[in-house]
Amino acid sequence: MIARRRKALPAAALVAAVAFSLYHATLLPGVDFGDTGSFQTIVGEPRLTPRDAYPLYFAVGDLFVRATRVDAARALNLASAVEGAIAAALIVLVAAELSGSILAGAAAALLFATSYTFWSQATIAEVYALHAIFVSLTLLLLLRWERDPSVAKLAAFFAVYALGFGNHLSMVLLLPGYATFLLLSAPGGWRSMLRPGIIALAVACAAAGALQYAWNLAGLWSLPHPPPSLADALRTFWFDVTKSDWRETMVMNVPRAVMVDRIAMYWFDLRQQFGLVVPIVALAGVARLWVTDRRRAALMVLLYAVNFLFAFNYNVGDTHVFYLPSHLIVALLVAPGAVAVGRPKGLRYVAAALVAYAGVRAYNDFPALDRSHDRRPTEVLDQLTADVDDQHAILLTDLNWQIANGLSYYAKAVRPEVSHARMPDVLLYAPALVDANVAVGREVFLTDRARTDLEAAFGPLLTTRPASKGVHKLPMEIAELPRGTRYVLCVLRPSRDMALEPMELASTFRLLTGQNAALPADDYVAVAGVIGAPPRTIVASSQPFRRGVQVDGADVEIRMESWLSTDTIRRMGFGHVIVNRQHTLIVERGLSFVAFDERGRAIRTTYRSNIFAPVPRYVCYR
Repeated sequence: MIARRRKALPAAALVAAVAFSLYHATLLPGVDFGDTGSFQTIVGEPRLTPRDAYPLYFAVGDLFVRATRVDAARALNLASAVEGAIAAALIVLVAAELSGSILAGAAAALLFATSYTFWSQATIAEVYALHAIFVSLTLLLLLRWERDPSVAKLAAFFAVYALGFGNHLSMVLLLPGYATFLLLSAPGGWRSMLRPGIIALAVACAAAGALQYAWNLAGLWSLPHPPPSLADALRTFWFDVTKSDWRETMVMNVPRAVMVDRIAMYWFDLRQQFGLVVPIVALAGVARLWVTDRRRAALMVLLYAVNFLFAFNYNVGDTHVFYLPSHLIVALLVAPGAVAVGRPKGLRYVAAALVAYAGVRAYNDFPALDRSHDRRPTEVLDQLTADVDDQHAILLTDLNWQIANGLSYYAKAVRPEVSHARMPDVLLYAPALVDANVAVGREVFLTDRARTDLEAAFGPLLTTRPASKGVHKLPMEIAELPRGTRYVLCVLRPSRDMALEPMELASTFRLLTGQNAALPADDYVAVAGVIGAPPRTIVASSQPFRRGVQVDGADVEIRMESWLSTDTIRRMGFGHVIVNRQHTLIVERGLSFVAFDERGRAIRTTYRSNIFAPVPRYVCYR
């Protein structure tokens, strides 16, 4: 057994190297919107508040920022790539422990490492790659304790499990499976796990793990209005760390009317990660474990079921990332499944086929998951903050929260001279703020929603006009392109806080195709062709699709990679346009347009009615 474990280490190292090379080659180079932008802003700060949570994640991120000496955004993105590779290595060891086969373990790890959602999260600043490390490592320690029970190994399991809570509180979802397995596998019977010494050990490890959050608790006393008492601080701490306001509205709060749609979404998501083959092999893995070791079978089924049910009933805009732990269990079950399918002498061929299958899927998904040239967040923020600095102008904003998080990092690390404030924070004294800045020669810029807030509060007391560098209508941009230019136009149902402009959309379609016909009104619409000629293809669907088409000699693949009824947040985009294996366009909700050359290089990329659309600005004065 020890010899086999040692032999598994080179395989784990090789899988980690393959995974890291994929993640590093597709790594986002800088800032992103949403939670990623928030993480990139907070990392390196000496103070954490309870709302920031994730103390272990930020501690690890701090190490990467200091070690790499690159900007915080790239350092934190790189940390995810390294963590994803380490997770892949650990999965080899866990899967080999479950199946008794190093080849099957390597195949399982490669299948998860190249799965669509995990790969996308391993190229940006996010918590899920580190979470995969703790899920895999605790499972490995638990299985090795079962094989050779000792207090030292049990303590190691308790300690690592408690440490994992510093990265993500969803470690609690592993508790039913782990507790059941401990009780079933205790060498002295289940009562032996309830001995005072074992309970004291578990409590001590849990308390030590909880100490990570002392960093967050201490942050309350550095706020402008610190809590008046320790009891009040603890109430605030618990409310913020556990996101109590979110839990009340999102956890176990999916309407029954959409349950059928949620099932369809999960089936789409599972196939997006693994195709049809892997879930079937995983079912064979469950059957094999049930025959060979029912305690391990129960453990894996419970881990899958609890994590799946939580994600299934979590009414949040990025449900797909919460399925990741259940996808990890599916991948792990492939290893015993390969043994079951390949026995007695065909295991190496089955494992080799699964590795090849992972390679083919990685080859197909690589262009879509490549964010190495994605500067869209920076370009939006460049446009938003143009001509704004503390000498000449200030910017008052009321932005979508995802853009606002990106702006926080941008104004901290990229252009610290940008002077900006949230309109809700300054609305009470906005006229005085405007007067004071105008008096010293600074312009006051407003975003669209900030202008609406200001006018609603003060009416004619303040005047606004569009900034000199306004946002052009899309038809004007397309009119600048020569006839015969290759293009793809994608229109996806926008999120609730965005809206398409029907007249602009109709004019755009007419300019592109020379036709007066209306664009289809389905959830997913894609049009491809050359400007000024009838389109080569129009695809409209209520569900995601993939479609290939040739446009003037260029091989174009249009991929819709989201489920719009549940997905309001997709860090990797809601779809992709791949031209000659070149990542030409990341498709977002709303309108996404790209004109490209024969090699697939984008000539012009434009977004409307989504977070990557140009932000209109206004000048405010008395």
